[in-house]
Amino acid sequence: MLLTKFGGWIGAEQETRTPSPSSALRRSAALNYSCTGISTHFTIVFQPGGVSTLFSVPAEELTNDDFEGDVVLGRGLGELLRRLGDVSSFADRARVADTYLCAKRPALGSISGIANAATRVLTSSGCVRVSDLAHHSGLGTRQFERRFRYEIGMPPKLYARIVRFEAALRRKAAAPETRWTQVAHALGYHDQMHMVHDFNRLSGDSPTAIGSQLDMFVQPEVVSATWP
Repeated sequence: MLLTKFGGWIGAEQETRTPSPSSALRRSAALNYSCTGISTHFTIVFQPGGVSTLFSVPAEELTNDDFEGDVVLGRGLGELLRRLGDVSSFADRARVADTYLCAKRPALGSISGIANAATRVLTSSGCVRVSDLAHHSGLGTRQFERRFRYEIGMPPKLYARIVRFEAALRRKAAAPETRWTQVAHALGYHDQMHMVHDFNRLSGDSPTAIGSQLDMFVQPEVVSATWP
C-alpha cells in the first residue's frame, strides 16, 4: 500500500522544521505510531499485482519492507503528493488519486495473466490449486511460480494460504456461533489440525486464541458481509 501523511509529525518528539507531504510504500506490515501534533493520512491499497502493473517494479523486492514512495515509484509521485496536499477532504483526495492512477492504467488486454490468477485466488478464498492457476495462465508450474513471485511478491502457495486464513477469520467474525471445524470444512482444509497448523504459522496463535480478538484482524465493515 501507499501511505501518505500530511500536517503534523509522527514520532516520539515534535520536530521543528516545516511539515511537508511525505509518503512511504508498504506491504503487509503492522503500523505502530507515536503521534505528536496533528496529522492526516491517506492510504492507497493496491489490488494484487497493482504496483507491478502500474509502475513496472518487481513486487518481490518490496514485500515486507518499507520504502520512500518516490524512490520506488518514480519522481512523478511527487506531483501526486502535491495534488493530494492541495485538497483536504477524503472525497477530493480519492478523486485526485483515481485520476493519477487511471492515467497509468494499461489497456485491458495487456493486464497480466498473473494478476488475473491472483484475483482468482481471492475470489475463491484461497481454495484453488497452483497447478490449475498455471494451466489457466498458459504457463508451466515453475514458470508460473517465478512470475507470480515477481508480480505479486510471494509464492502462490503462500499467497493462497494467507487468503484462506483471512477468509477463515471473516467467516468466524460474521458468524461467531460457527465452530472452527465448520470453518475448516467450508474452506477446504484437510481437517481442523491442518487449519490450526496454518494459523500458527501465519499468526503465531491458535484459532481459539485469535477468536477472542477478531476485531484486531477483521475490519468492522466486513463482519456482516456474506462470504463464499
